[in-house]
Amino acid sequence: MFFEKNTNQFTINQDQTVSDLNKKLDTTKQNFFCVLDNNKKIVGVLSLGDLARSHLKVTDDKEHLSGIMNKEFHSLKHGAPLSTLIHYLEKYRFVPIVNEFDHIKMLVKGDPKKREFYLGEHSIQYQEDYILIAEIGNNHNASLDRAFDLIRQAKESGAHIAKFQMRDLSSLYGNTESSQDLSTEYVINLLKKYSLSDNDMFKCFDYCKEVGVTPLCTPFDLSSLEKLERYGMQGYKVASADLTNHELIEALIKTRKPLILSTGMSTDEDIDLAISLLDNNYVNYVICHANSTYPAPYSDVHLNYIDNLKSRTSSVVGYSGHERGWHIPLAAFTKGAQVIEKHFTLDRSLEGNDHKVSLLPTEFSQLKQALTDLSKSLGVGHKRQVTQGEATNKIALAKSLFCKNDIKRGIEITENDILIRSPGIGLSPRMKGALIGRIAQRDIKKGEAFYKNDLTDEITNSLYKTPQNYKWAIPVRHRDVYKLFDLFNPPAIEFHLSFKDLEIIDDEVITKPLNSEVIIHAPEQFDGDFILDLFSNDKKIINKTIHLLNKVFTKAKKIAQLIGYHSLPKVIVNCGGHSLDAFLSQDNIEKRIANFVKNVEAIDTNGCRFLAQTMPPYPWHFGGQGFHNQFTSADNIMKILALTKRDIELCLDISHSYMWCNYSGSDLSEFINKIALKVSHIHISDAAGESQEGLQIGEGSLNFDSILQAISSIPKNTTLLPEIWQGHDNLGEGFKIALNRLYKFGY
Repeated sequence: MFFEKNTNQFTINQDQTVSDLNKKLDTTKQNFFCVLDNNKKIVGVLSLGDLARSHLKVTDDKEHLSGIMNKEFHSLKHGAPLSTLIHYLEKYRFVPIVNEFDHIKMLVKGDPKKREFYLGEHSIQYQEDYILIAEIGNNHNASLDRAFDLIRQAKESGAHIAKFQMRDLSSLYGNTESSQDLSTEYVINLLKKYSLSDNDMFKCFDYCKEVGVTPLCTPFDLSSLEKLERYGMQGYKVASADLTNHELIEALIKTRKPLILSTGMSTDEDIDLAISLLDNNYVNYVICHANSTYPAPYSDVHLNYIDNLKSRTSSVVGYSGHERGWHIPLAAFTKGAQVIEKHFTLDRSLEGNDHKVSLLPTEFSQLKQALTDLSKSLGVGHKRQVTQGEATNKIALAKSLFCKNDIKRGIEITENDILIRSPGIGLSPRMKGALIGRIAQRDIKKGEAFYKNDLTDEITNSLYKTPQNYKWAIPVRHRDVYKLFDLFNPPAIEFHLSFKDLEIIDDEVITKPLNSEVIIHAPEQFDGDFILDLFSNDKKIINKTIHLLNKVFTKAKKIAQLIGYHSLPKVIVNCGGHSLDAFLSQDNIEKRIANFVKNVEAIDTNGCRFLAQTMPPYPWHFGGQGFHNQFTSADNIMKILALTKRDIELCLDISHSYMWCNYSGSDLSEFINKIALKVSHIHISDAAGESQEGLQIGEGSLNFDSILQAISSIPKNTTLLPEIWQGHDNLGEGFKIALNRLYKFGY
């Protein structure tokens, strides 16, 4: 059902004429009108059917509407039972809701089968209703006192519900060390540090009730759900990462309790399958539009997708926001999102991505106060796509299908061979049924993920051709360097380091030399959410950056020695210059370049080559958007290099620079020509817009014919690496596809 409170477009006075009505038809495009007397009292209705019938008799368009209106209409008093309204809507397409004076309060139209939502004492029955959720999550940072303070202040700030998260880390992630990506390591590290005990969680729920706010929790696994059921939770939230985890959703359905589900990281198909599962089981639920990036860029929010979501379900629709600020949820509400969820914190400087997207108590109060006041916000409502920031988080947070036992090629895959666990690197859990009964086309080891190719009858060992004009490389890590080298035998390898890799004893992992050039990519983010920044004004940040980079360069020399590479290894560095909330002024940018010129001299690069990477406008640090101010435009890059005494080369990241050019309205070919002579390494992938990077070659919006021509001015001894998101998965299938396509383009 749809409740229209702006009734002016549906009302007309009885003394107006057919001519007046025709004019209103043209301007409003409505097909139903309530006719009012001079006291604003409803005295009749007119539909297009009524008009068609009346025009057979009416010859003068000056005929008053009082003479042709339908006086046999049905209205309901405001406050009538919902069941009565549904009964009326089954008979009549439009039902006016009136007060005791027969003045129209609203007009109800639409599908009477559209379900309302009830959770505890909270309900959504009319358009003006909303439920406001303060997502505390793990923002307590493992402190029960802080959790209590968060609950109390959430209540004082106007929250109806305080929401938490519960995970059984042992069952959730299992022993998947061999498949962990950098983002997964980061997330697991945070979860281990900042999870409350079960007993403390139950104390939080009790305290919620004590202060008068409804507790809610997201179970990330079946073990956690069992604990919450024993506690007596009134309802549950399903995280975006679990929208495809039908096993968990089915268990939640069996509780017969209300559910709130988020759609981040999901495709239209994922959403439709989840909705079908819920509808077929008559679940009282809300489906929330979300973008699971922390923080989400405004350009990726796509509020108009709420309209699409409303068309896909008969349930109440909500919005779970991960962008900065509180204004976007207001716009989401005006689009029809009636359950609003925002992260809540007392200190945004604390460790953890959630804090950065959270509202402070004063801001939450402002959101509460303004929820019904803001007008619509425009966006894009096209087919739901998983953004690159979401893809990063999907790996870390979502689940996929893993092999429970060793399976030999030619053996049937049974249900007993399949586990659902994080990270989300392989087949979605919703494909479990399709996988059961398949004949393995490869040897699959215990703990390995299942992939799309495991659903086919083709062997996952596709052939590939390599670029001819450049020394090509593939990205590796300590744990997979030998496996990937044996698969590809590349002339160069690029180690992508995590902050934990800096503590690895290289001699214990790198056990034999390889005939390969060595390139090292410095970590992008370190423990404690620390990001390198040689442009900073903060001495503590500078000192820590220099210390960490010295460790990186020392490790680079060690790895090159063990690999048997006797020339200088290239070390790729994201040099910093980012800001959290907005781009810096040009004056501030210029001032900080002087910081870089000074600070870079303190780094011991002896025995290595220093490569600064070109940066996009919105850098991603494991799933969250920031703002980049340095090593972005070609002019900015060349100015920095001209002022720096240190011999700094460039890693041209084509997707990064393409997104910068899209943001700034500049031409990528001109960009490349300006910096070409300083480039000694290329990261190449497709991209789209201002934030979608690392896409497979040919699947974005890059014109590779023009790119080929542009990079021809770069020295031919430059190394080139296809930096495809998750290209190493499934025996490097993504890299194989990229290399083949680059070959076809003439590289």
